Amino acid sequence: MSILDGKENLHHITANSKEELQPYFDKVSYEACEYSFTTMYMWQQSYGFRYYKTDKFLLIFGEYEGDIFVINPLCEMQYLDDAFDEIESIFQELQRPLEFRAITEEIKEYIEQRYGNYFYYYNVRDNWDYVYEGDKMRTLAGRKLHSKKNHFNSFLKQYEERYEYRLLSQDEFEGCIELEERWARTKENDQNLISERLAISKIFSNIRYFPDIRVGGMYIDGKLEAFSIGDLILPNMALIHVEKANPDIRGLYIAMSVFFLQSEFEKAELINREDDLGMEGLRQAKLSYKPYKMVEKYWITTIEQKDAM
Repeated sequence: MSILDGKENLHHITANSKEELQPYFDKVSYEACEYSFTTMYMWQQSYGFRYYKTDKFLLIFGEYEGDIFVINPLCEMQYLDDAFDEIESIFQELQRPLEFRAITEEIKEYIEQRYGNYFYYYNVRDNWDYVYEGDKMRTLAGRKLHSKKNHFNSFLKQYEERYEYRLLSQDEFEGCIELEERWARTKENDQNLISERLAISKIFSNIRYFPDIRVGGMYIDGKLEAFSIGDLILPNMALIHVEKANPDIRGLYIAMSVFFLQSEFEKAELINREDDLGMEGLRQAKLSYKPYKMVEKYWITTIEQKDAM
């Protein structure tokens, strides 16, 4: 049982919450992947996300390994003072020290101004999001992506008339789960993989609540070999939640990315492909696409908490 269960006005995030909460997400322009309702819903079971709302702001609290935290308030900037007053009140009621996670630069600056030297600020590299230019990701244009373009062209040549990209229907989602299970067998089994599989299953089971989500798939010789899940986090930015492909097929990851972005997000100026969780292989793969920028995020704790670590 979570300590958050003891507070009646903190509510679980469910698929039914989307209609109620999406307007708050639409009020902010945070580029970090956490500020997407889809992200919050997919990972609710891993972080125990709860929400508290008024007509002015939305607060999202989480719990991980016994620590209670809150992310950026979702509100207009004029209501930040009210939001932080409520954050302080809730942490006092919970009898827990203030702790913030996934805090973006603009809210970090607000916290510094409000609290002075009360907090310690961790700039968590493992949680930075990778953001790319949409046109370059769709075309692989430019010298920096020359090797990617070569792999893509090799894929097209080798699998000519054997591959098919398409937007997947709900009837095809079971094939995605089977592909994810095949992919996971090539990795070390850990909690992240288990949590991701549950997150994918949740979206597929409740896709009717998410009309803006796109699930694209790549078939080769009639067999589903890759799929991606994405939506828009901002009007000009696509957020790619999941990318899975058969690693034995050379160039497939690149081809899946190109076709998915060309077909489903042809006008997105920026592409957020989320963080790397500190996994070296994933980090090198994401760096190899030459990100346009990184979205830095902070973990903020009291000085007393830092000293106790």
